This record gives sequence, C-alpha cells and structure tokens, in this order.
Amino acid sequence: MKRWTVCHPDRGFTLLEVLVALSIAAIGLAAVSRSLYQNIEVADRLDQKMIGGWVVANHLAELQISRAYLSGGATDTEVQMAARDWQIEAEYTPTGDNRIVRVDVTVYEGRKSPDSLPAASGFGFLSQPLN
Repeated sequence: MKRWTVCHPDRGFTLLEVLVALSIAAIGLAAVSRSLYQNIEVADRLDQKMIGGWVVANHLAELQISRAYLSGGATDTEVQMAARDWQIEAEYTPTGDNRIVRVDVTVYEGRKSPDSLPAASGFGFLSQPLN
C-alpha cells in the first residue's frame, strides 16, 4: 500500500511554531543582555580601581614633595582626576622612629557614603624634614 503525502509549498508556520520560536529568541536575548550588563559593570569597576590607584600614588607623591609631616591623626581632601571627583582619606600613624610616620591612603569615587567601597588604597612613609 502506497502512502501519498500532499505537499503544500504555500503553507507557512503555525501560530504555535511562531510563538515557540519567539519565546526561544526572547530567552536568548535576555541572557545576552544580562551578560553584557555584567561585563559593563566589571569594566566600570576596573576603570574605577585603576584611576583610584593613580589618585593614591599621586597623593602620596604630593605629600612627599610638599614635605608634609603629621605625627598622627587623619586628613580628608577632595581632588579631581579623569573628569571625576575623588575623596581621599589619609591616616597618619607613628612608627618606632619618631622621624618617620606611616600614611595609609584610601580613595573613594565621589562622596563617601556608609555603603561605598573604596576605589583603591595604599600606604607610604613620610620623614620629618631636617632642620
């Protein structure tokens, strides 16, 4: 017994087939857009950390050049670099030698808030100027 099939070349997709294809495409696009968003966030954080590191290095260099010396305490300053505002916190800690102080520098992008993460941090040593 022969089986005959009728082919209809002008027949399109059914509504169900179209809906399944659209839902698969929507799920795929949602996954791709989420991945792109995460990549953008990571790139922005890396950029913030890199420039923050430059701010720390510049601040330590400025302190050494200006021969600023505090035996203890903390300072809070603001600078602008790479068209961004940065808040710098410097904490001065005495060492075993009275002529040398340790400076811990922490940098935040923009104004520091209780939940903000530091962009970068570092430390250096300053010596008391010779008279």
